[in-house]
Amino acid sequence: MGKSVKISPIKRSPNGSTVQTMETGLATKGLTRAPGTGVFKFPYKETSGKYRTGLDEKGAHVLRISDPIEKEAEIERIKRWKEQISTAFNVSIEDLSPTSKFWNYTLYVEGYDEAHATPVKLQDQDNYFDLSQPRQLLAFCWLRVHPTIASSFQAYERGEFGPDCQFYVADDEVDNAVIFKKKQIINKAIAELDTMTPTKRKRVARLMGLPIGDDTMEEAVYIAIDSVLKESEIKTGAHRGVNPIQLFNRFAHMQEALLEISDLVEQATIHSIYRVKQGGKIYEGEMKIAADKSELVQFLADEDNQEDLIALKDKLKAKKLAHTS
Repeated sequence: MGKSVKISPIKRSPNGSTVQTMETGLATKGLTRAPGTGVFKFPYKETSGKYRTGLDEKGAHVLRISDPIEKEAEIERIKRWKEQISTAFNVSIEDLSPTSKFWNYTLYVEGYDEAHATPVKLQDQDNYFDLSQPRQLLAFCWLRVHPTIASSFQAYERGEFGPDCQFYVADDEVDNAVIFKKKQIINKAIAELDTMTPTKRKRVARLMGLPIGDDTMEEAVYIAIDSVLKESEIKTGAHRGVNPIQLFNRFAHMQEALLEISDLVEQATIHSIYRVKQGGKIYEGEMKIAADKSELVQFLADEDNQEDLIALKDKLKAKKLAHTS
């Protein structure tokens, strides 16, 4: 037997109701339906006529994943399962598309050994699927994206699924794989942080929106970046909601000259030499000087505009001296 996963029923609580109904009676016994009975699930058909297959790399369930690491892991999983199913049923990967006849279960006739998705009966207990068995793998693929089956119990508790949700997917291996990959990426970023010069750490930290000044101690800079790298997203500031690893890598891998100029522009906005207005436009006084910070950095990086870069450095130095005096 290969790797198995399970789809489990969501247990309802009686919620203190004094009205005795079949539902509350079953709930008091930890059941969701009468013993020995189950519910048949069919591949879910969207109003567009497409089926939710769980094997569509551009499917809605993939597009909803905001975390880039989780999305990448899901796409890799889909590719692996599509290859496994295509080989087992001797069909092309294209035949597994949401609009193909492969998903039209009405075409299936008992005993007819043509590959089609078929109904599955889920019982009021842990329903196990052996992913080394092609038909069980196929069933699990579309069941896990059915609207009445939550992607996890935590997702159900967060309210990501409606009141008609009856089951949830319990697959610790998937969760562990994502956690493992995230930790690898975090550790790689921290290893890169270790090799940075103190000056570069300060520049990267400021560009990530961290409150770092010229007099901030090296230890404090390191701790600030290390802490934010372990968060799921940036919590405040201009980069709010952004993945911190992606943000860190963006600046850590930037050319040194561009990183220095980007930091100068960032400090210039902090010290009100420049102002960022609606749409990210950059103003100096009442004059618009760039469409956004990126355009201004490119302008200052141009060899023909070195006088402007020197002037900015002088203005920033004067602002800092005035602030400390």
